Amino acid sequence: MTIRKMMTDIKQIWVKQESASGKNVVRKRVESILGLNCFIGLIGVTGARMFQMELDTSLPVHKNFLRKFRGVEIQAIPFSQSHIEYTIILLEKELTEIFTLFIEDIIEKLGPVAEPQHALTIIYQRVNYWKKLFARVSGEFLTPQQQRGLFGELYFLSLLLDRNENKQSVLDSWQGVLGANQDFTFNYNAVEIKTTKANNPSLNISNELQLDYSSWNSLFLGVVLVNESAGSINSLSSIINEILDGLAFNIELVNAFKVKLGFAGIEEEAIDAYSEISFTPRNIRLFNVKNGFPVITPESLNSDSIHNVKYQIDIAACSSFEVQEEDVFPILFDK
Repeated sequence: MTIRKMMTDIKQIWVKQESASGKNVVRKRVESILGLNCFIGLIGVTGARMFQMELDTSLPVHKNFLRKFRGVEIQAIPFSQSHIEYTIILLEKELTEIFTLFIEDIIEKLGPVAEPQHALTIIYQRVNYWKKLFARVSGEFLTPQQQRGLFGELYFLSLLLDRNENKQSVLDSWQGVLGANQDFTFNYNAVEIKTTKANNPSLNISNELQLDYSSWNSLFLGVVLVNESAGSINSLSSIINEILDGLAFNIELVNAFKVKLGFAGIEEEAIDAYSEISFTPRNIRLFNVKNGFPVITPESLNSDSIHNVKYQIDIAACSSFEVQEEDVFPILFDK
């Protein structure tokens, strides 16, 4: 059976089930999977499409096989004393087209499989592939440039966490994800982080407030220099998981970090999707933004009618303002 024919058949099954379900759960066995009891179904009350595989209760279903990602949830639903239904459910109807392709892919891969544990492993592999596509299709997957920028912020956050015992205070300082003009704020001091793969970068400054030092005792510009390549080491997902592991001793800190990630555009279910690009830190350079530093500020504009000014800074021209880490962190942590 061709992929196009299979997709048409699955769509037709769901259309028929929609007209016949009422409030019941209806399903049809997938005949092309000979060695397993698998079904295409529909939950009548919600109209949610689903794929089910019947499993013996003696088979342990590892928590890794029970997932939730953009628009999809996977559950192990008790069916009887001897069976459970391993169920993949579409939560968002607007993702029907890609969900259909996803289920087609699973059905095709399970065709020759007769061992339930092997089937679960295959589904797990396909889920890891398709969840990234669901994120992209729904417009919620960060671009490579956005990933690079967030990696730099998290890299600096990890440095702060390593140097300060007050982890809650450090997490509270990460304010850029909440819309603040600077990424990190500590009482009367602040840090703006820029991440680049260029050796001598020109940094993009978003507005005239981002490097306005007049409101701070000290304002620092941190430039995280990275090498960028394919791979999961030093990926966005890896640094997120490293921070989560470091905060695991306190569930409140873990939850606070996850909330901040949500504001940054990454839900917990999507963390593992960001494992394809490696951002290996080469160096972090810190600059004291003060009088004489090449910036545009509201005061320098001399007009209340000019705002949202975007500009670039050639960092090679700022070496006289460069400072060392050991000089910056005591200032940030000083109460």
